[in-house]
Amino acid sequence: MIVETIIATLEQQAEVYKQLLVLAKEKTPYLVHNQVEQLNAAMQKERKLLKTAEELEQQRMRLSGQYFTGVGMLRYKGGKISEMIRTVTSPHDKKRLIDLHTILSESLDELKKVSEFNQQLIEQSLKFINYSIDLMVEDPNSDITYQHPLSPGYGNARAGLFNTRG
Repeated sequence: MIVETIIATLEQQAEVYKQLLVLAKEKTPYLVHNQVEQLNAAMQKERKLLKTAEELEQQRMRLSGQYFTGVGMLRYKGGKISEMIRTVTSPHDKKRLIDLHTILSESLDELKKVSEFNQQLIEQSLKFINYSIDLMVEDPNSDITYQHPLSPGYGNARAGLFNTRG
């Protein structure tokens, strides 16, 4: 039956999201400790898993569309799991769909949190790099001490990083 195929696809999706979550958590120390090679390897694995997740989602949507067409509910062709839960008659299938819906929702929420944290780490790292560059290109002759606002040269903007005038 098509519902079992959909359930199998959802189980595969849950496994892929679980692997993505493990990878996302692995990336955090790589970001913290600036381990670029390990980070790149993790990102390559992540790309493959994301491609698999996308293929499974397309398959689930196609199967859901077939299911809803089969039960005469053409307007649900996109096929949310929650909509399917309401229409499935088998108690066993309904329970399995509810369980998978919960697992997938929790996995995606956790994955989103870890990804947002990793994104914040990347942004902080970029801010630090920009700050370091600013320190390196700052005019070494400028005084770091207090200057009177009316003294000559006060408030002069430093030259940009690149010479745009040629």
